[in-house]
Amino acid sequence: MNKILLLIRKENSEYANNKYIESIERFGSRAILVYDYYSEDECLKVLKDVAGILLPGGDCVGRLDFFLIKYALDNNLRLLGICQGMQSMALFASDDSLVEIGNLQHKAEEGYAHSVILSSSKLKDIYGREQIMVNSHHKQTVLKSYSFLVVGRSNDGLIEAIESSSDVFQIGVQWHPERMIEYDEDSLKLLKKFVLGR
Repeated sequence: MNKILLLIRKENSEYANNKYIESIERFGSRAILVYDYYSEDECLKVLKDVAGILLPGGDCVGRLDFFLIKYALDNNLRLLGICQGMQSMALFASDDSLVEIGNLQHKAEEGYAHSVILSSSKLKDIYGREQIMVNSHHKQTVLKSYSFLVVGRSNDGLIEAIESSSDVFQIGVQWHPERMIEYDEDSLKLLKKFVLGR
């Protein structure tokens, strides 16, 4: 069975964690859970058996984020960063930190919040068009991406999507596709491509 490693952050609710698990299991794959207090050695014991890594949303960049990103890059594993997971990818290999947005445009409760414009990229190929609508649940942002290409921005210029230059699915999105799968076909496409690799 296809296995996807999911990093569980202590600040996330059971509801939030279940949304990530459901988005993996929806396509017949199994979620392998590691917790943000695990050591790197504990993570290595399960990493050899997984096809991909999902870095979820949360409050701050954790020490395991960078370890898991490096492992994915070094071993050509599929990688999906969601919200704070994308921010971790953007800050990888840098000394930069998150910054406050300063407004509530990107902190909506439910449904579509704003559009994202995609440049030529693997992500644009998945969606099949240049402009998409997304939800939004974040108060912080990144000003630059260091190891990944910026491929999507919101209408007010914030970084909303990044990806690696390799052919492997290694994509970060600022929005939450796992919370949109019941009403958004694009989210299903993205998650299916990540979980199954096709």
